[in-house]
This record gives sequence, C-alpha cells and structure tokens, in this order.
Amino acid sequence: MCPHTPQCPEPSGPDREAARTIISHPEQGWSLLCNGIVIFEDTGELLPGGATIAPHRPTDLVPGIAGCVDPLTAPPSRTSAA
Repeated sequence: MCPHTPQCPEPSGPDREAARTIISHPEQGWSLLCNGIVIFEDTGELLPGGATIAPHRPTDLVPGIAGCVDPLTAPPSRTSAA
C-alpha cells in the first residue's frame, strides 16, 4: 500500500510512471517505483506481475505522423555547396 499523499498511481493505470521512485540505481540503469514497477533508463518497464512494456521514448520517430521523418526511408538531405 502506498504511504504517499496523494497515493501513487496503480501499476495498471495509464499514469503508472508518475509513481514516486523509492530505489534508484542510475549506474545500473533502473529504478523501482512505489507501485512496484521497475523502470529502465531506455523507458522499458517490468510490471509487478512479470509483464513487460517495451521502451517507448517520446522522441522515437513514428512514420506517418506529421513532422516525423523516418531516417531509413527519407530522401537524402540537400545541402548547398559554398
């Protein structure tokens, strides 16, 4: 049970990453949140029941979204020669 006020989000909630950090090991790349989730520096997660969530960085490119460019399929950039 979470001792914080307000209580930390449940591990099944969409805001689960907002729980407070209770143990941090940045040298190993992981932290344990109050709700039992182990969160990794690559944004992957290990949930209390053993399920995993793949890394999901907000900076990852999403093909088909306006403003995002997939570097593997984008045409070469043109630079002007001086």
